[in-house]
Amino acid sequence: MADMLKTRPCVKRAQSEGYDISEYALRHWIRTGAIPARKVGNSFLIYYPNVVRFLQCADGSDNPPL
Repeated sequence: MADMLKTRPCVKRAQSEGYDISEYALRHWIRTGAIPARKVGNSFLIYYPNVVRFLQCADGSDNPPL
């Protein structure tokens, strides 16, 4: 389950891997449905590989988001 992260740890991991995203942006993508997430209590759980796929598509690569 190391790939299931809450919002802030997900942003920190993405930033450590060279992706320039903010917590605000990630929350926006979750709200709009661009990145799937599960609401658990007051938090969201995000499958990190989905974030990477989304960011790679946003950067113009050929990998489609799930």
